[in-house]
Amino acid sequence: MPHTSWSDAWLDALLAFSHPGRMRRGRRFAREGLIKKVDVKPGAINAEVKDGRKTFEVTIHFSPLDDASWDRIVDKLATQAIYSARLLSGEMPPEVMEVFAEIDAPLFPSSDELDASCTCPDWEVPCKHIAGVYYYLAEQFEKDPFLFFYFRGRSKDDLMDALRSHRSAAHSETPEENLSLFSDPPLDQQLDHFWEIGPELASVTFNIDKPSPPLPHFKRLGRPPFTDMDLYPLLKPVYDAITEKTISWANKKSEEHHD
Repeated sequence: MPHTSWSDAWLDALLAFSHPGRMRRGRRFAREGLIKKVDVKPGAINAEVKDGRKTFEVTIHFSPLDDASWDRIVDKLATQAIYSARLLSGEMPPEVMEVFAEIDAPLFPSSDELDASCTCPDWEVPCKHIAGVYYYLAEQFEKDPFLFFYFRGRSKDDLMDALRSHRSAAHSETPEENLSLFSDPPLDQQLDHFWEIGPELASVTFNIDKPSPPLPHFKRLGRPPFTDMDLYPLLKPVYDAITEKTISWANKKSEEHHD
């Protein structure tokens, strides 16, 4: 199943190499507000975790992406209008994760890339305090995905500036170059037949199909804040049935129109 949110993607990556029991023990620290003085920097996160009367220091290291990787990421994002427009408006859609996968730039950590430590006497990683910070970060990354990008090496301002520069360079053609893109005659030469449909209409075709990836609105909106239930498996059969019915109806109407 595609990731529906930044928090899910972050936690799924960590759970792939972390003991689930230890992760569950850490969730309480995040829910009860026991994670303090969190400092996020490129490649490093420091936090304090209160546990009873004691406070322990947690450190997380994950080397940021290099400049060459970020250049490829910006190039890819800038050439896809749906991404660049939403990013420049201050929105970070979860679909952006796919761009990192396409250029083979690891967005989320693996076991040999993440280094976490805690000053508590538990030598296992993650201890419950580290796991608590993991869950706290999941909440913060969901609220502000740009914070995760900063952790990976680029601040929001840096990313916005790079996207704007890329788009400006791509639209720097001269007026003459822009005019050359249009081969139709000027409007005043087409007034007599402007409203005529023409024979080209017969070649227009439509292909109504299931969305890919499935349920894209789940990916865009993320998990709802009013429940801990995973609604995707509950609602997917409903949406699948509606989609099948709609496509069947649309195809039938199209066949009737062309009979």
